Amino acid sequence: MSGNRVGTVGQRESAYVPVVVALSCVAAVMYLGIRPVSDNDAWWHLKVGEYLLNGGAFVGPEPWNPFATRPFVLNQWLPEVVAFKGYEWFGLPAVAWLRCVAILLLFTAILWCTRRVADTVPALIIALAALIGTAGGLGDRPQLVSFIMLAVWVGASWRTAEDLRPRWWLVPLTWVWASSHGLWLTGIGIGIVVVVGLWMDRRVIVRDAAKLMLVPLASLGVCALTPVGPRLLLAPFEVSQIATEFVQEWQATPVRTDFTAILTLVLIAAALFSWIRTPDKAPWWQVGLTIVAFISTLAMLRTVPVGAIVAAPLAASALQSLRHSAPQPSGRRFKSLWALLVITCAVIAVPVTAAVAQKPEGVPDRLQRTLEAAPAGSVILNDDSLSGWLLWSEPQLVPVFDLRSEIFSRDYVQAYIRTWEVRPGWQDFLAETRPTYALLPIESPLGLALQEELHWVPLQSAQGFTVLRAPLPV
Repeated sequence: MSGNRVGTVGQRESAYVPVVVALSCVAAVMYLGIRPVSDNDAWWHLKVGEYLLNGGAFVGPEPWNPFATRPFVLNQWLPEVVAFKGYEWFGLPAVAWLRCVAILLLFTAILWCTRRVADTVPALIIALAALIGTAGGLGDRPQLVSFIMLAVWVGASWRTAEDLRPRWWLVPLTWVWASSHGLWLTGIGIGIVVVVGLWMDRRVIVRDAAKLMLVPLASLGVCALTPVGPRLLLAPFEVSQIATEFVQEWQATPVRTDFTAILTLVLIAAALFSWIRTPDKAPWWQVGLTIVAFISTLAMLRTVPVGAIVAAPLAASALQSLRHSAPQPSGRRFKSLWALLVITCAVIAVPVTAAVAQKPEGVPDRLQRTLEAAPAGSVILNDDSLSGWLLWSEPQLVPVFDLRSEIFSRDYVQAYIRTWEVRPGWQDFLAETRPTYALLPIESPLGLALQEELHWVPLQSAQGFTVLRAPLPV
């Protein structure tokens, strides 16, 4: 009798473990998602959403910065419009809420990948680890949509590898992705890698591989049918020409110091270790995904999240192998309860974001009154991290530079950096752009040089920044 009672209690306790782990993971996700609007790019995206809803063009001359020399291409228009409408109706808390919901959906999409190959607990653990691996990209940006779409592509491609059936619904989904962010090409690449791997594994003949390949190829074709048109197909390469040289997140990943990269490499290593300890040869399509995850992690900071998402089901499968059993399929009850949990969290996030996100973080909003006093059309020498906020909050001013480095010539970007660092010839940039105001970090080398060498006048300082004015003509 006592033995049976102990067994029943043990079973009951083990049944509670997935619930406890699931609630803990969701709590961690909510912690990552609920915070004030703080991403420097958020303001720029709101500006674009407003511009489009007021009749702006998707492609054309740059409408705000007269120093730009490259075309203006809006390839992230869909989430920008949604974010602006949310802001228009409910203010900044709506932007913060949308980010929180997107992170919840991203975790759900990664879990959809991992739960296919692992039981609930290991699937949740690896999904949370992969989400933390994407932490560098969990800002108020359209790239969150990219991460969700990528996880869906990975999960769908994994299922295609299992049943050899094409997922045609990925084609219209990729159109939505291409209207949301420039990483859409990675999903198509994942699809191609899996099909090639299946052919190398001799699981499909050339004819069947060609049929499966139609999904990524058709997805590539529909990307040319967004409002941007065929120009969209070249947009990722046009951005990278300038961004790779000057923007930190486009440069090689500093693996030794970046925690998200280290965590992602651990996920990849888990898959490799699992293959080493088993006599069975790893299928080529999984080897291909591992290579994609590894290269993405090392290539640049902005693609570390790609590596984490692609590695998630590989690591989950490795963790499941330690149980020496096949994963139990997730039933309808699990899916329904998970959907209910996500919806509940989204509802809870409404009042919480309303409380914590009324004011932005990382921008000197206390300087607005001083900036508003500047004459309309004044050119302002600005910290590039504040460029989006300036375009959004002070549209009467003309920043000399903004974070869209791809719209400027290489010489112009180099001249801005030379001036920012006060290197020889730094005043040439001032002569070219003729700023009459400056918004710079307090005691920045450039701010000090403007005051000491050119006699610029400080007007106000707050929140780590100062507003300077050029000396008035005599």
